[in-house]
Amino acid sequence: MNWVDVTLIIALALFGLRGYFRGLFREVLSIAGLVVGLLIAVRYYETVAVLGEAFWNVSPLILKGTAYIAIFFVVYFLFNAVGWLLHHSEKLLFLQTLNRVGGIAVGIGKGTVLAALMVFFAGSASWLPHGARDEISGALLASPLTRVAEEIIRAGKEKMFPKQSGAARTSEIGFLF
Repeated sequence: MNWVDVTLIIALALFGLRGYFRGLFREVLSIAGLVVGLLIAVRYYETVAVLGEAFWNVSPLILKGTAYIAIFFVVYFLFNAVGWLLHHSEKLLFLQTLNRVGGIAVGIGKGTVLAALMVFFAGSASWLPHGARDEISGALLASPLTRVAEEIIRAGKEKMFPKQSGAARTSEIGFLF
């Protein structure tokens, strides 16, 4: 165990502590707000920008950017408000233990994802001194965290760049010729 392991354990403990104080509801709804806000903003920013043209005479680029940001933050704020309300009504709903323990689990999960990605990229960063890369790769937690990061990156690539079937490729090639 070296200083990298100690640093990672402290960081994960701090993420767990943050999760304890924020609770399951706030942690989950905050993540959901980011994802849903992004999806809704991507889907509706152009529609909202067109509506904004009736009120403001500015560049379409500014309208689209402003619409995207506004939609994202409104959705994110609404999800966070619901999370805050649930968090503060935990005693009334008799869910305090679930909220706290779930918050710790989600907090440690978020910390694990961030730590995994940091270890993965720091371990392969050419700009880091060779000694620092050796310390990172020599850490006990480096290997499992690197595997987690590789799975996250693989899943992200599959979602962003889905593989097409042979029939779809053939039809595209036929369309090109």
